[in-house]
Amino acid sequence: MIESFEEYQKSLVDERTVYYRGKLVKNVNEHPILSLEVEPVQYLFQNKFRSFNKDFNTESSIFYKIPHNSDDLLERSNMTYEITKDLGMLWPHIGSDALLASRLITYDLETSDNFLKYHAKVVKENLFVCGAQIDVKGDRRLRPGDQEDKDLYVHVVEENDKGIIVKGAKFHTSMAAISNEIFVLPGRSLRKGEEDYAIAFAIPAGTKNVKLIARPAIATEGAINPMEGPRTRKRRMGETLTIFDNVFVPWERVFIYKDTKAASRLALMFALYHRLSAVSYRAALAEHLIGLGKLMAECNGISKASHIAKNITDLITFAEIQRCCAKMAALECHINKVPNIAIPNRIYTNVGKLFSNSNYMNVVQGLIDIAGGIAICAPSGDDYNNKELKPLIDKYMRGAYPGAERFKIMLLMREVIALMGGEESVIMIHAEGSMEASRIELYRSYDYTESEKIVKEILLEI
Repeated sequence: MIESFEEYQKSLVDERTVYYRGKLVKNVNEHPILSLEVEPVQYLFQNKFRSFNKDFNTESSIFYKIPHNSDDLLERSNMTYEITKDLGMLWPHIGSDALLASRLITYDLETSDNFLKYHAKVVKENLFVCGAQIDVKGDRRLRPGDQEDKDLYVHVVEENDKGIIVKGAKFHTSMAAISNEIFVLPGRSLRKGEEDYAIAFAIPAGTKNVKLIARPAIATEGAINPMEGPRTRKRRMGETLTIFDNVFVPWERVFIYKDTKAASRLALMFALYHRLSAVSYRAALAEHLIGLGKLMAECNGISKASHIAKNITDLITFAEIQRCCAKMAALECHINKVPNIAIPNRIYTNVGKLFSNSNYMNVVQGLIDIAGGIAICAPSGDDYNNKELKPLIDKYMRGAYPGAERFKIMLLMREVIALMGGEESVIMIHAEGSMEASRIELYRSYDYTESEKIVKEILLEI
């Protein structure tokens, strides 16, 4: 069992094949960028994010606790909020979302024992799991089997008495480079004739023929001076292009096999749990934006201006609507009796996520309006370290706050808007599924009974 952060770090020294900017990484713990992905995991070993897990009779990560009721689900949401707030950055626990969804979907399949044993192994050994769902997809107009290259969706190429061999690739797999296990889920609903793509399985990150190509840390690399990257130079979340080049998977690690109905259900159920996690961490990130906007307004001396007050209240609305949706998704959850697991409310979960997707760029625009051009035009940290320039920067960066203090707020604003802004804009608009995916789920899940009844009763009077 991995009982400490140091033991977790040692567990990453294995046969995994990770590339960063074209170079093979021998040890992710020692890499200048990938080690920053390792860093946040130490928070999982803090007491506040651990508890005794009754289902597995062991102490575990709070995120490995199975939610049996609305209180459990609310606790899961709150802890997601708390770890995001503490880290000051987006840090989803995607593997635990995958485990919960899979426990629900596989309980009545022939492979149920495979999953239950695997789930117990993960929790009792305290393994860090990433979720790999999104296929590279190729030509988006075509179904998986209609692609010119069949490998553009992960699929089975061979089976034998020991297991299966899979080939293909998953895109933007969060934290795969620093995970113990890679949990592979279906990336979409599947139809009859697409059985080879209807699979779910898990493998160690160091499995032979798995290649992990990490995306470049543009924000971290751009923060040349420590003053310019107070968050991104200390920790980050990264993704990989995860390639399965004829990878062997033992039967005991196969959880769905050529079952299009179960695969389709798992794809949707995972998205639901993952979106509750998303609304929870997005609310925490929004708190950071509120604080930054308010301090920036105060140090600029414009906090009482009416248009600035509007920008601040827009930030508050952005945060609180997401917080409300996360809370209601937990409080009005559905309890699946067999197995006994609480499922987030589909409507509140998707409303919260869609609101976040739709309004993020508006609140960023508000931050820019509060800051003005100094959001990106402030001098560098290297300039501030220059003894000749420092007193000049202190003098001319002065506002309602002293120059030194205002300058630091400028640098943090630049990190949020410019350095991390590009990465986080894509994440906040598109992560956990597109806006269209949330609209589709809302349209088909909403109960129209009461709404239609109201209108029909009025029509009777005509």
